[in-house]
Amino acid sequence: MKQLSNQWILFIIIVISVILRIFNFAEIPFVHDEFSVLRRLDYNSFSDIITHGVMVDGHPAGIQVFLVYWSRIFGVSEVAIKFPFIVFGVLAVYFTYLIGKSWFNETVGLLTAALVSSLQYTVMFSQIARPYISGLLFSLMLVYYLSKLIQKPEKNFLLNGILFIISASLCAYNHHFSLLFAAIVGISGAFFIKKQFLLKYILLGVGIFVLYIPHLGIFFHQLGLGGVEQWLAKPKPDFILDFLKFVFNHSYILMLAVFVIALWFLIVKRSSDDFRAKVNYKYYILFFIWFFLPLAIGYFYSVKFSSVLQFSVLIFSFTFILYLFFAHLPNCKPKTNLILVIIILGAGTYSLVFERQHYKYFYQSSYIKVLRDYEEITGEEESIFAIIQSVKTTNDYYTKTLGVDTNYKWFDDFESMKEFKLFIIENAPQFDKLYLGSLYDLHPTAIPIILEFYPYIEIENNYFGGATYLFSKKKSIENSTTSSQNNKQISLITDLNFEESNLSKQMTSGWNFNPESIIDSIAFSGANSYLMDKNQEWGPLFEMPLDEITKNKTDFIDFSVRAKPINSFNGATLVVSLEVDGESIYWIGTTLEELEISDSLNPDWSSFYASLKLPDIYLNYNDIQVKTLIWNKGKSEFLIDDFKVELRVGNGVVYGVYNDLVD
Repeated sequence: MKQLSNQWILFIIIVISVILRIFNFAEIPFVHDEFSVLRRLDYNSFSDIITHGVMVDGHPAGIQVFLVYWSRIFGVSEVAIKFPFIVFGVLAVYFTYLIGKSWFNETVGLLTAALVSSLQYTVMFSQIARPYISGLLFSLMLVYYLSKLIQKPEKNFLLNGILFIISASLCAYNHHFSLLFAAIVGISGAFFIKKQFLLKYILLGVGIFVLYIPHLGIFFHQLGLGGVEQWLAKPKPDFILDFLKFVFNHSYILMLAVFVIALWFLIVKRSSDDFRAKVNYKYYILFFIWFFLPLAIGYFYSVKFSSVLQFSVLIFSFTFILYLFFAHLPNCKPKTNLILVIIILGAGTYSLVFERQHYKYFYQSSYIKVLRDYEEITGEEESIFAIIQSVKTTNDYYTKTLGVDTNYKWFDDFESMKEFKLFIIENAPQFDKLYLGSLYDLHPTAIPIILEFYPYIEIENNYFGGATYLFSKKKSIENSTTSSQNNKQISLITDLNFEESNLSKQMTSGWNFNPESIIDSIAFSGANSYLMDKNQEWGPLFEMPLDEITKNKTDFIDFSVRAKPINSFNGATLVVSLEVDGESIYWIGTTLEELEISDSLNPDWSSFYASLKLPDIYLNYNDIQVKTLIWNKGKSEFLIDDFKVELRVGNGVVYGVYNDLVD
């Protein structure tokens, strides 16, 4: 009866895991990485699949080859492509239970499986056709069959050995990090296998290597491709803390549920002789090594060589830290197990659905939203032109799939931000409004440039991975903001205009400049401006603690200045930096020539911009100072006026699937 009851609890966990992964299954969109897979499916020969579909990528051949043949049978719809990975994800929950039961007891297996079933980490990657959830399944299979070889080698050694070889080979052909994990598991297994079976175990390792020989050429070729540092930053020392927060859904409720259960049994049972006898500390050490070594190796390689470490590649080994939270629990009665599982499943599901809002944000494809919003907004407006910034091939796919017109300007056609601004200048007289649909990687100064000509934001829709906007020349009655007013989207931090009535206030509000350089013969606005001559290398300096500007790490800080050359700018640069204890931790600069275009209000002057995109900057420091100044690099002569610093509220969910959500 006990076994039957625990099996019913396992059945409940499996059912919940299925529901969480297939909820609105047909509505799950492709993500960016999946389009990379789709573009490499249509090859006729196996040789072409390897040459053009695998060698150009940084992943082993296994999943790509599998999807080529799978798609030939079932097609390339979202449902067809994603379905196998849903199955992999559910099976991973089952093998999580089997390992916990095998190495510890059923209670440990059930609780860890309940946790894995409801984490956004595993749910999300079960909904993505990439070699992550598959690698988790193969890694768990590997450990499960290793446990059989270690614990009962006398029973079905040949069968379990073959399954061990298959599991390890699947890891090797799946992902380089699952290959790494398989190597770590395989080597560590040699220290636990009974001595009389050690030779046979070594032969299993030889069998794994033989099966991997056909892939060695691909492996060494891909090793030469290096990392992905063009978009993946090197990890910082707090990477592990961020990873663990991500694993636990950024949820204090889920963390509390896990820690309360773990601590309760630790406190209640720690004085028991039976408890001390049952705790096998070798298993604790082994499981910790299986979790920690891939992380440590990935961290070291990323810091010293080329960046490869990200949350996704740790999915193959992360479950082994979860086991350790519950490994000291005794084998409880089914009723107790049911209560504990309900607590874990309840906390995990609640955090997934309501705190992480997974089914809202992950199901919103920014690729689709920029087109749908374009279609809806431009259909309702008359005097409007549109700009879309997206991934060209993906945008073309959805333009065709959704039947959306292409009467918009493609952002990537602009070779520079100066060309982008010229396009705005040319079209602004003809249109009252501008639609912008963009992904997360839109140039940060694009919106400040638009706001110069369309100062009101009528609509802003924020999505995971992107946003859409409707800008207007005129203020609408509702839902409108402007860069010249304090409001929830854009607020003025400071404005240095060099007017006599404001000088004393400006010199005590973060600004440092030479009053003797102020002239009253010419200005962009008001009566005064500031002369930068050949004897001044550094212009007006603004400095303020970042925490006094914003505590929200998803915001933008926009800097702008008007300038007029007397001869030329000669390399003069608008500089923005973040400093800690006098040392720069981040620096950007915009040379004034980059945007030297006659201003719409005063043709003798030009407007220049720089923007800090805070969500893309590592900010885990104390007392960060924001600084901006004009660097007269070429010792030229020019005038500046209206030096502004503004705070622009960012998209709080742009990276929300991985980071904490910001309201």
